[in-house]
Amino acid sequence: MRTLRERTWEQRWAFAPVGLLLACVGGLATMASIAADDPSFSLEPRYYEKAVHWDEQQGEKAASARLGWRLQTELEPLRGGARLVAVIEGADGLPVAGARVKADAFANARARDVRHLNLEEQKPGEYSAALDSARPGLWELRFEVVRGADRYSKVVRSNVTRSEP
Repeated sequence: MRTLRERTWEQRWAFAPVGLLLACVGGLATMASIAADDPSFSLEPRYYEKAVHWDEQQGEKAASARLGWRLQTELEPLRGGARLVAVIEGADGLPVAGARVKADAFANARARDVRHLNLEEQKPGEYSAALDSARPGLWELRFEVVRGADRYSKVVRSNVTRSEP
């Protein structure tokens, strides 16, 4: 016959699986909260809708290519940010003037922080906007250019360098 002390010890071991399960759940909850607060973690907005309409997006890319427009970008470092300059030329080499130019910009290291920019025309075919608090590093710029019935889109990756003090 077992003593009371031996039976108590056996009863305590019954709580070991419960303790392990609580530790697993606590660890998962901790990792999930860290991931949710991480500014470098992001999801593509409306990714399911984009996947469903993938064929239409490919058609838009083909239409952009048929326009023959060329878009060149430059990110000029400024104190506390950068200035995004986009030069757009038509297939004939002439500037694309009078267009509405929008860009979504984000640093790859902080992809959750997307900046929605409306670029203003500085001179024919040259558009610019300020990119405040632009951290140095690789940035993705998603452009949408609309002039009349013509619509052009392009994704560009560009590097932001530190500004001189």
